[in-house]
Amino acid sequence: MRVKGFARRAVGLVITAGSVGLLGLALGGCGGPAGSVAGGDPDPVSTKIGNLLAFQSPNAPPNPNGPSRERVDCPIVQIEPGHAAVRVGGEDSAHVRYQIAIGDAARDCERVGNELRVRVGVETRTVLGPAGAPGTYTAPLRVSLRKVAGEQTIASKVYRVGGAVGSTGTAITSLIAEPLSAPYTTQHADEDYEVVLSLGEGGGEDKPSRHRRR
Repeated sequence: MRVKGFARRAVGLVITAGSVGLLGLALGGCGGPAGSVAGGDPDPVSTKIGNLLAFQSPNAPPNPNGPSRERVDCPIVQIEPGHAAVRVGGEDSAHVRYQIAIGDAARDCERVGNELRVRVGVETRTVLGPAGAPGTYTAPLRVSLRKVAGEQTIASKVYRVGGAVGSTGTAITSLIAEPLSAPYTTQHADEDYEVVLSLGEGGGEDKPSRHRRR
């Protein structure tokens, strides 16, 4: 599934529309979108992800216009079909313990010599289900850079995402992945490569804690 809402620019600050959301998780008390860039919260998590990629800080500097970089059309972000969320528990909603889902994402790319370097930021949302309890829950997220032609993976790394969920029943966390590198061909890198996110490969979960102070 290709994530829409990307503009072609050298410096990322390119955010998904948050439409992946919670994939229609029909749980009592577990609603709400994974996040949206337009409107609403004046300081959404997605904006912080973009700022972290571009400025190494959650907040943009007063004058972010620095030396211009060579224009590179960043690869588009895709989510591997069937791997946008991890849902743990019974078959019906009443027995679901928790769900971890991919929310907003951003990427930043640049040419360094003969290499294309792509950095990716991903927001994930962890939500407790009716059968869940406060605790720490994680899932593996694979971030890959692959060729569009033939879908050959060039670089890939797995991270643990998720985190502690308290009495509110939901938690949003952000990951800034290490740079992924590939041979530089032309400035139209989006025609040669794509970023692929895949949540849940390899499975795994943490045991919930009875009580945790935050």
